[in-house]
Amino acid sequence: MFKDFSGSFVIIKRRNKIRTSQRKYGALPKEFFPATKPVLNTIAAMLLVTLIIGISSTIWYGLQVQVALDQIGSSRATNNELHNENKLLLAQRDLLLTQDHIEAAAQKLGLKSPAKKQLRYP
Repeated sequence: MFKDFSGSFVIIKRRNKIRTSQRKYGALPKEFFPATKPVLNTIAAMLLVTLIIGISSTIWYGLQVQVALDQIGSSRATNNELHNENKLLLAQRDLLLTQDHIEAAAQKLGLKSPAKKQLRYP
């Protein structure tokens, strides 16, 4: 006949018939990962720690967001107060820079208009 190097065929000389061997090839054994009690306890503990860390970090992050939003709100209130005070100061500055107010302040100090000799024009 012919030579078989694979080992998967068997030649039976009695019947002159080729038949395949009855080998069973399984992809994985029945227990791919043998889980014993200590291994399962370790996995359960790791999952529990992960769950606790995840929940606690979510709560902490939520509190940090709430604190930041409170700070933003207080900053806006402070900003509004400062804006109103700035408007008042600008109005006072404009009042102090008017010609009438400057002349009244000069008269209080005893100042008078310069003489014609004192004026110089560039």
